[in-house]
Amino acid sequence: MGDPSYRAAEGCFPGTELCNEIGVWGPCLGGRHATEQCFSENPAGCHPLQVPPFADVNLKDGTGTFSADAEPGSETWTVVCPTGIDPCPGVSGASPADDYKPLQSGEYKVVYTKRLADGTTDSCEYALYVGAPGLRVELEWEHDLGGGGVDLDLHLHRPNDVEPWRIGGSPSDCGYNNCTIETLEPDPEIRWFSDNATPPEPVSWYADPMEARNTCYHAPRGAGQAWRDVGRGCHNPRLDIDNITCDPAVTDPNSEDFCAPENINVDFPPLGQWTRIGVHYYSNHGQSYAVHPRIKIFCNGALGADLGPTGFHDPEVPVTFDASDGSVRYWLVADVAFVDGGECGEDTCVVRPLYQDEAMKTPLLTTRSSVESSFGPAYPPPP
Repeated sequence: MGDPSYRAAEGCFPGTELCNEIGVWGPCLGGRHATEQCFSENPAGCHPLQVPPFADVNLKDGTGTFSADAEPGSETWTVVCPTGIDPCPGVSGASPADDYKPLQSGEYKVVYTKRLADGTTDSCEYALYVGAPGLRVELEWEHDLGGGGVDLDLHLHRPNDVEPWRIGGSPSDCGYNNCTIETLEPDPEIRWFSDNATPPEPVSWYADPMEARNTCYHAPRGAGQAWRDVGRGCHNPRLDIDNITCDPAVTDPNSEDFCAPENINVDFPPLGQWTRIGVHYYSNHGQSYAVHPRIKIFCNGALGADLGPTGFHDPEVPVTFDASDGSVRYWLVADVAFVDGGECGEDTCVVRPLYQDEAMKTPLLTTRSSVESSFGPAYPPPP
C-alpha cells in the first residue's frame, strides 16, 4: 500500500489481498507498507525477518539493538502463527530460547520480552515472513480429534497434462509414493521438466549456489539431510512431508510425531500453464469423525488462495470429508497458473477453484475410482 517504488525496500513487505468468487477484492492483510513509513524504520531496533519455510531461525536476529540492555537469562520469545496453522511450532533452544523452525508459509507475529537492570520489563513485536519461490501448496486438516488422526494425501498434477490421476503415483501425478526424496533418487518417475534448464525456466533438479534457498535441505523428520546427501539440490516437483499419523500435543517441528502439513513445491513453475491440485482421503484409521481439509496456495511467497474453510457452497460452509469417505473420497481442488508479473515485478498466479455446481459453488468431491479413470473437467483457456 502506498508508493510502489518502496515494494522491495528494506523493512517493507507486501501484504495479501484475495479476490473472492464474485470478483471483488478483499482487504490487504499483513505486511509492512509505504503508508506506514516502513522504509524509514530503524532496522537496528526490532524489525521484520524474512525466511523460507523450514529455515532454522534465530529470533534474536529480529531484536536488533533493542535487546542490548536485556538482563542475562531474562529474554523470552513467543510466536503467533498465521490462521490455520495448528499446532503452531514452539520456540526451542537453550537459554535464551530463541530458535524457531516454521514449516508453513505466512506472516508470523513474534513477541520479544526482556527484563532491564532496574527490574522492569519491556517488549516489542515484529513480523516473521515465511515464503518460498515458485508454487507451494500446503494441506492442513484437524489432527486433534483423537486416535492419532486420519490420513489425507496431497497430489499435484503435471501442468497442461490430462492423464488420469494415480493414487500410488504416476509420471503425471506427484504424491506420497513417487515425489519424496526416497522415491526421486536415483531414477525419478517424475520428469516434468528438463534437467539442463537454467532458472527461472522450469528445471527438474536445481542446486542454488545460496544454500539457504535450497528449501528442501531444511525439511524436518530427516528429509532435509537426505536431500543434502543426494547433492543435487531440490527436485521440482517434490513432496517434502507425507504426514500419516501424529501427536497434536508435540510442538517440536523436528519430531517425527509433530503434526506437520503436507506440501508440494515447484520452485520454477512454467508460465501460462494450468496445474491441478487434488486431495485424497487415504484412510480414516478406524476413526468416526469428519475432517475439514484446507488448501493454501502460495505463489512466490504470496498467498494466492485459501480454500476449504471458505470458497465453497452457497451459503458458505467448509469442505467436509465424512468418516465413511476414507479411502474413497477425492477432492479436485483448483487449477493454478503463473503469469508474467509485468511492471509489478515478480510473477504472480491465477487460481480457479473447481466446482461440481458453479451456481451453488459445490466443491468437486468425487471418488478415487473416478479420478483414476478420468482427469476431471477440462482446463480453462490459458490465463
